[in-house]
Amino acid sequence: MKNRENNRLLEVKKYLQLDFNASDDFKNIVELAAKLCDKPVALITLLDDKYNWLKVKYGTDIEAMPRETSFCQFGIQQDEIMIVEDATKDIRFDQNELVHSNPNLRFYAGVPLTLKNGEKLGTLCLFDQNPNSLTEIQKKTLTLFAKQATVLMELAMSQIQLQRQVEETEAKNVSLIKIAQLQSHQIRQPLTTLMGLINSIKEGYQKVDAEWLTMFETATGNFDNTIRNIVAESTTNIDLRSLRFNKIVEEIDDYAVLILDEKGTIENWNKGAENIKGYTAEEIIGKNFSVFYTEEDILNSLPQRLLSRAEIEGVAKEEGWRLRKDGSTFWGSISITAIHDENRKVIGFTKVTKDLTSLKKAENEKLLSTDMYNLMAEYTSRAIRIGGWEFDLLKNEVVWTAMTKEIHGVPIDYVPHLKTALNFYKKGESRIKITNAVKHAIHAGTPWDLELQISTKHGEDIWVRTTGKSDFKAGLCTKVYGTFHDISASK
Repeated sequence: MKNRENNRLLEVKKYLQLDFNASDDFKNIVELAAKLCDKPVALITLLDDKYNWLKVKYGTDIEAMPRETSFCQFGIQQDEIMIVEDATKDIRFDQNELVHSNPNLRFYAGVPLTLKNGEKLGTLCLFDQNPNSLTEIQKKTLTLFAKQATVLMELAMSQIQLQRQVEETEAKNVSLIKIAQLQSHQIRQPLTTLMGLINSIKEGYQKVDAEWLTMFETATGNFDNTIRNIVAESTTNIDLRSLRFNKIVEEIDDYAVLILDEKGTIENWNKGAENIKGYTAEEIIGKNFSVFYTEEDILNSLPQRLLSRAEIEGVAKEEGWRLRKDGSTFWGSISITAIHDENRKVIGFTKVTKDLTSLKKAENEKLLSTDMYNLMAEYTSRAIRIGGWEFDLLKNEVVWTAMTKEIHGVPIDYVPHLKTALNFYKKGESRIKITNAVKHAIHAGTPWDLELQISTKHGEDIWVRTTGKSDFKAGLCTKVYGTFHDISASK
């Protein structure tokens, strides 16, 4: 157990160096966790031997707490979610000052942040000053967010390690130039001796006799030893660490690691890239990395824009649907990092991709995404006959819940499309307003909350309240979603 904790602490020490504020990814996770689970405080914590470090916070400004008072010391002992509905009734917290004095904590829910190697860094956790609980959906949501946070942390750590290797390689190249100059001098000395002996024979100053042959043999032997020593020194002392690192990268099978030139042409990749994307190295090396992007992404110049952002900001991160060799898609978490020469000129990029398809499917069900559920839950307490809808721009697909179909008067197997959905709105003011609202949501992210008239499939004119919000990735709208509420009775 002691050795296991030592190993865990080594991992925690390594991950404490991450800059969790470098992007909004972690902040978005804790904020969504708090809101979807309806709790005032959400945290990403890393637990070392003395402190519980609150690395990402929602609802508090505290940076760290002593380990002995932390709830997370028990959370990391679990494999699944740990829930304390009322800490005053839990013997583990009888002497805990966080429970029996300010801030008087009562509720806790924490999911361990478990790395691929099994080590638990800390937790994604929720707190409340009142006794509380979680629904089954909220438990699943918190667990999914914890997995997402862990994947992002591992991805960020791999980027740090790759950047260090790039820096080491740059330093090594400078050293190699100096060593080459020295070795050139070492080679020239015996080579000059040999050439001198040969020229003496050619120009008639020396006859080939036993003494000359001995001198030539000695000079040749010295030259051979010099070459052998230089080769042994170069491969043993200089390149061994690089060879080991390259072998490790090649063997990583759950991350796709690519080396691109300054234009995005693929120069090298690892086993993980072959597993995730389906190409062999021979098939893909020499092609532009845009081959993995959808036709819509290419039309929107997304690959070029990501390279430009990485060149300007150092790194570009993005999530989206990507293409495999067989034409199937996967949900990828992508990080592109610029590689610089000694003059800070960009000479290429590293690209790391993680396949998050299973996680994406789990957290975003076909008919009821987390975002749609959040909006529906917001209104359900105040109304009945309320449905949800979603327009996925990446798939050009519209989804209605069963209640939305019922309000429109269409059968449960009805498949809506954007144009037909808009045509249900009564011609004139209602249809103009909803069409403009959708356009503004897609282009500017403007939400809406409107009361309009629709004509159902049966020709009945009814009043509905429709709301809409947008999601954006890399500056592009990926999804518009909202609620659909029959308000005819109140009208």
